[in-house]
Amino acid sequence: MKKVLLAAIAVFSFGFSNAQDVNFGVKAGLMASSYDYGATTYYGYGSIGGSNASDAGAFAGGFVDFAITDKFRLQPEVLLTIVPDNLGLSVPVMLKYSFFEKFYAMAGPGLNYSFDAISDEFSPSLNLGASYDIMENLFVDARADIGISGYLGTNILAGVGYRF
Repeated sequence: MKKVLLAAIAVFSFGFSNAQDVNFGVKAGLMASSYDYGATTYYGYGSIGGSNASDAGAFAGGFVDFAITDKFRLQPEVLLTIVPDNLGLSVPVMLKYSFFEKFYAMAGPGLNYSFDAISDEFSPSLNLGASYDIMENLFVDARADIGISGYLGTNILAGVGYRF
């Protein structure tokens, strides 16, 4: 399942490389995570835990950014996330809308995977945020990654990125 998903993302991302306005880039930053394990059921044995946890960590990864119209852009990403005792993978696909020159509102679905989780499944999420271009190729962004299935968690990510 993981290999199929990653292959689909690669084909999807590189398939648009023939478009006129395509940028590849890297990004990194800090993140804050909070989880509520009380609503999770594992293997039919009922809820485990019932506790909340919060951690600070970091993320780094790459993205493809391409224009759809003058105002809309699509930005699929692959991010490695690191918080204490947890290494994860996040794959958001952000639709960006330009309200003003250099400023974008972003929203889109995502899939999150924890290499340290009990379950070997991706968890879907909803991503909401904003991005600002400091210079032509340098930008800052911030977003909330809200878990909508599996664990009930929220990640707040703030970072800097560079387009090649």
